[in-house]
Amino acid sequence: MDYTIQKNIPIPKPLRGKPIKYDLPLDAMVVGDFIQIDLPKKKIDKEIKIIRNSITRFKARRLDTQFKVVKMDEGVGIWRTE
Repeated sequence: MDYTIQKNIPIPKPLRGKPIKYDLPLDAMVVGDFIQIDLPKKKIDKEIKIIRNSITRFKARRLDTQFKVVKMDEGVGIWRTE
């Protein structure tokens, strides 16, 4: 069998767990910033759990951050509080 040596091929990032559904710019938020995620009323209860889990995973890496997640009439609101 013949093999070819290749140069400068990047190592792929390992796939760990389920991919994040909402790619929220949490690291770019400063205290007082707000993000609104518009959702249909019947999906808000399910999706707010997914959003809160995503923020909890982010906060585990960045212990200096705090967020407030609120169920709203038109979706979910996220505030950076600390």
